[in-house]
Amino acid sequence: MRHAGLCCLLFLSKTLCGQHNDITAIKHALSGITDSTKYVDALNRLSSLYLPCQLDSSGGYAKTANDIATRIRYDKGHRDALRGLGRYYSLRPHRYLSFLFYDNALTACRAAGDSTGVAVSLMNIGTYYQYQGKHAEAQNYLNKALKVTWAPGLDSVRAWVLVNYYLVNAGDTAALAFAQKALQQAVALTARYHDRLGMLYVQLFEAHEDLRAGEIKKAEERLKKVIWVADSAGLNYIAMYACAQLTGYRIWQRKADSLLYQQQSVNYAVAGGYTGLMLPVVTTLFNWYQHRKDARHAAVYSRMALHIMQQQQEDMQAGEADYLAYNFGDELMDSLKMQHQSQREQLEHTQTTNHFWYYQLIIIAAIAILLVILLTYFIRAYRLSKINSASMATLQEEIRKGNKALQESDDFKNKLISMIAHDFRTPLHNIVNITGFIDEKALTVTEAAEMILEVEQTATTTLGVFEEILKWIRTQLSGFVYHPEIFLLADMIRAVTQSLQHLLNEKKIQLITDIPEGTTVLADFEMLQFIHRNFLHNAIKFSPENGVITIKAIRNNRWLTVSFTDEGSGIDAVVFPLLFAWNSKAYEQERSGKGAGLALIICKDFMDKMDGDINAQNNEQQGSTFYYRLPESLKSAPGEK
Repeated sequence: MRHAGLCCLLFLSKTLCGQHNDITAIKHALSGITDSTKYVDALNRLSSLYLPCQLDSSGGYAKTANDIATRIRYDKGHRDALRGLGRYYSLRPHRYLSFLFYDNALTACRAAGDSTGVAVSLMNIGTYYQYQGKHAEAQNYLNKALKVTWAPGLDSVRAWVLVNYYLVNAGDTAALAFAQKALQQAVALTARYHDRLGMLYVQLFEAHEDLRAGEIKKAEERLKKVIWVADSAGLNYIAMYACAQLTGYRIWQRKADSLLYQQQSVNYAVAGGYTGLMLPVVTTLFNWYQHRKDARHAAVYSRMALHIMQQQQEDMQAGEADYLAYNFGDELMDSLKMQHQSQREQLEHTQTTNHFWYYQLIIIAAIAILLVILLTYFIRAYRLSKINSASMATLQEEIRKGNKALQESDDFKNKLISMIAHDFRTPLHNIVNITGFIDEKALTVTEAAEMILEVEQTATTTLGVFEEILKWIRTQLSGFVYHPEIFLLADMIRAVTQSLQHLLNEKKIQLITDIPEGTTVLADFEMLQFIHRNFLHNAIKFSPENGVITIKAIRNNRWLTVSFTDEGSGIDAVVFPLLFAWNSKAYEQERSGKGAGLALIICKDFMDKMDGDINAQNNEQQGSTFYYRLPESLKSAPGEK
């Protein structure tokens, strides 16, 4: 039996090597293909063949096929390319984008009556839902796919649907018996149709069933043979999957060589471009070497993890751009089709009218022709209605997203207006009061001169703050953009103190600052200054005369905490839970006064945007403390030595 199994594997390895021969032959023939539709079919075939070998090549051929098929209006090539793009993005992995392409492929296949495409698209969407943790939806789509594959001529497709049915239901105790039966049928179908890749793929799940039956050694031997065959044929994805599966078995048995198989799975992923799937394994290897203080190997896997995360971010942006380009191209094609249809209908109507007038002697024949034309018109109108419905649904979704973005932008601009109103209400109110005293001639010449000087200082400071905020607002009018920079905290506090000095003097409040020299913050200047002004203004407002306000900065665990402590009456217990909430009516009445409740909400919103947090507490003896935390900046501010 062992000899027979080895012969079978040698045969499978040789036949799978034919896959590379197919790739070479198709690539060699590409330059000689003059028929555009055949050229698109060849590109889609290359995308499919490259999928288990080299992911980037598979995605590149699928994108090219999609572009050409869209341009020449080749529907079958377009449907195949959509499925190819879905498979590509599912392995990057960018599963939501893959779902969008699968869903578009399903719609196109249903419209064209392509049963094979419908079954494969339903299967792929079901697998997507399984990875999203939505088991019921996954079962529903796989059941629909199985139902479609019972049509004549779809047995080979049913084999792959059965494998994925097993994948979805193997962990469901209630459906385990059906899943095992599905796997047995898949094994038989792949053997009957000599599906070389499918025969190798099902062995991964047969190994799982061996393990379930307690035959651990048999499962491991099966996986090692799969790795050998896949490696010989250049099927990096299958080899990677088998190594990862074997790693799990070895870890379960607490075998020392589990690390070796983890490294092999990563190597296969790198060779085939599937590194996006290996981030958890790479992280595990990094932690293992880090724990053993092997800096060289830890650095290798650290760089690899960073590269994977950067690649995923780039894939997300590039993939979304591809999908948008495809969507807009689809809308243009629909527009051209509608225009062409309208012109054709006008032409047919003109011809019908001419025939009616020129061939009055053959009225019966003309009526028959007219009925045929009307029937054709209604059939086309029905199909056009279906296309319009799909386009309208897509348009409504885009409008909904656009409205949401506009609402967020409008909310942000409203907060900017509230920010200006909050920061300039008090200084302007003081200026109005002082000018009122002067106008009423209630002051001596000396007192009036002093107040005029105070008005000048207050107005100058307020104007400076206003100009800085106005510059910042101009950069934010099209929507919030966070551009953090490094600033000296002491300089920022000094500027805020200067703008509110007249309030400190009025209540004879002593201000104590405890900020270590050279302390810097990484933040947006105006957003953080708004928080500083609000905290200090509230502390002054609720401090008694001759009171003390303390501003302190503390570094702890790579966080910088900045606190403003006053000696006021503290925060009411009823108001405290709603302090930073949007509907804080009790807070506005009891604690904050007009406008301050919204100011605290804006403070929290700004701090969230800067990846920090904000809070407040009542002191043990008297007063309250408002504070925020930001990630520590270890760099110096510009110009600091």
